[in-house]
Amino acid sequence: MIYLLLDSSGFGGIESHVLQLARLLKAERQAVTVVFIRRYADHPMYQQLNNAAIPVQFLSPSSPIDHFAYSFAKQVTRGDVLHAHGYKASILARLLGCLTPSVVVTTFHAGESPSGRIAFYEWLNRISSFMSRNLAVSKAIQYSVPGECELLANFVSVSQTPKATHKGKSRRLQVGFVGRLCAVKGIDRFLWLAAQNSDCDYHVFGDGEDAALLSSIEALSDDISIQWHGRVDDMTNHWHTLDILLMPSRAEGLPMAALEAMSHGVITIATDAGDLVRLLPNDCIVAQSKWQALADMIKVFDNDKALALDIALKQQQRIKDAYSCEARWPQLKAIYQRVE
Repeated sequence: MIYLLLDSSGFGGIESHVLQLARLLKAERQAVTVVFIRRYADHPMYQQLNNAAIPVQFLSPSSPIDHFAYSFAKQVTRGDVLHAHGYKASILARLLGCLTPSVVVTTFHAGESPSGRIAFYEWLNRISSFMSRNLAVSKAIQYSVPGECELLANFVSVSQTPKATHKGKSRRLQVGFVGRLCAVKGIDRFLWLAAQNSDCDYHVFGDGEDAALLSSIEALSDDISIQWHGRVDDMTNHWHTLDILLMPSRAEGLPMAALEAMSHGVITIATDAGDLVRLLPNDCIVAQSKWQALADMIKVFDNDKALALDIALKQQQRIKDAYSCEARWPQLKAIYQRVE
């Protein structure tokens, strides 16, 4: 059995990764169970896993270090794999590994530099990494982990995604932001970039500490069209509304939003953060110091829809070739076979 362990109160990059991984393991006929440290009300991932017929367990309704965790440890047998995601789950999995005959695998996802209490837990996560087999979703994250750590890039399913199509010259370009509304993800940059080209429509999918910035959108310009959709737990039914995903991030790992967008034929343009430089072609990425140039990039695609379609098709093919479930499975299979 492969247990995918995480602590989650909402839906983001880690949750999307775990959901893709669980579906892939099931498709490959691997026994898999997703284990949540705590149960939160109305978590969208519970229903998504249920729809995919993937078993779910909860260690505890309130605290992770109690008899619920001990009871879980007793059900784990030799040959099982505890694969943890995120700092809380990874630390707990390594402790559970001391109580069980299983092998512990952890995946490092965080690309930004945390502060406060989270910084302490991330430090603890890294210094205890010698107790597990470690994976990282980007090169930068891999280098930040002491000791041995293997690069395992994020991946998405592309089996049922639509092919990128020409959306017509008369259609206003639809540009989107997807993610946490915070400085790290560059929501302030996104709003500035939106103000540079009022000929496009802009969409914001997400919520976060800088949501108040959106209340001042009208102060930027009367001509700017920005629609705030709030937090969206699954972008599947929204990607078709976008032509471009704009990611002016200050830090990243390998964002699932970029992979999902590209797989749906949505052009992704971004700043050089994390492994985006390995994912995107040179004409779709700019240096951090030149993030304002993303405004010019948007205008180029707005003025040349044929070029936009060509880039969309090439990015979509890039996902199929290197970042799809099918492309990633041989590496994943080898990882799990090595730890059994």
